[in-house]
Amino acid sequence: MLLTVVCCVLLAAGIFLAVVWNGERLTPPDAPMARASPGDSRIGRHLAGLRLYLWWAALFTVMGTASGALVTGAGGRLAMRILALTSPGARYRITEAGATIGAITLEGTFSLLVFGALPAAFASAALYLLVEPWLPAGRAAGPVFGVVLLVTVSPFIEPLRADNIDFAIVGPGWLSVLLFSALAILQGALLAAIAGRLSRALPLMSASNLRKTLPPLLPAVLLFPVGALLAPGLLVTFVFPKLLPWFLAIRASRRGVVVGRTLLAIAVVLATPSFISAISSIWSR
Repeated sequence: MLLTVVCCVLLAAGIFLAVVWNGERLTPPDAPMARASPGDSRIGRHLAGLRLYLWWAALFTVMGTASGALVTGAGGRLAMRILALTSPGARYRITEAGATIGAITLEGTFSLLVFGALPAAFASAALYLLVEPWLPAGRAAGPVFGVVLLVTVSPFIEPLRADNIDFAIVGPGWLSVLLFSALAILQGALLAAIAGRLSRALPLMSASNLRKTLPPLLPAVLLFPVGALLAPGLLVTFVFPKLLPWFLAIRASRRGVVVGRTLLAIAVVLATPSFISAISSIWSR
C-alpha cells in the first residue's frame, strides 16, 4: 500500500511539473569557443569544449533520472497496478518480465525502475535532445514528442508491443492502450518541461560555480551505466572541442530543421501501420 501511495505522489509531481513548466523551450548556452579571444591558449579551447559537453550531459542526466522516477517508473508501476485490479483472474500469474501480478513489492519496484523505467527514460531523453529543434514551438513540443515516441517506438519495443503475453493476461485491452499512451505523452511533456526550465537555470561549469553545476551530474555517477555512456564523450569533446558546437549548429540550422522534420515525418509514416496493428490487436483483447 505504501509503495502505491509513493508512486501516486511521484506521478502527481511529474504531472504538476509538466503542466507548470510547459512551454519553456530549451535554451542552450553560447558555445564557449565563440567567446574565446585569439590569445586564448590551446588547452583553454579544449577545456571550453569540455564545459559545453558537461552542460549537455548534466541536462541529459537530470531529464533521464527525473522522468524515469516520476513517469516511466512510478507511472508504469501504477498502470500495472490498475490493470492487475481490473484483472482479478490474473492474480499471482507471472508476467513476461517475471513479475507476479498483484504483488507490489519493493524488490519488484526496484527491478522495474532499474531495468525498465530508467533505461527507457534515458533513451527518450537522449532522443529528445537530438530532435528538440525539429519539434513545434511552444506548449505542443513535449506532447508531440510523446506522440512520436508512441507511434515509432511502442509497437516495436515497449510498452504497446502486440506480442507481449501480458496483454493476454491483464486487461481490458482498451484500458492498457489508454494508460500506456497517456504515459508516453506525459513522458514527452515532462522531458520538454525539465529541459526548458533547467536550460535557463544551469550555467556552464566554471571553478566558481561547482556547487551549482556538479550536483546535476551526480546521478550519472550513481547510475554507473549512464556514467559509462557519458565518459567517452568527455574524451572526444576534449580532443575535438569544435565537434559538438558544429553538430549543434547543423542540427538547429534552417536546413537541419527541414531535414530533421522530414526524417521525423517519414519515421512516423513508416511506423503508423505497425502502430495501428498493435493498437487493434491489444484493444480487442
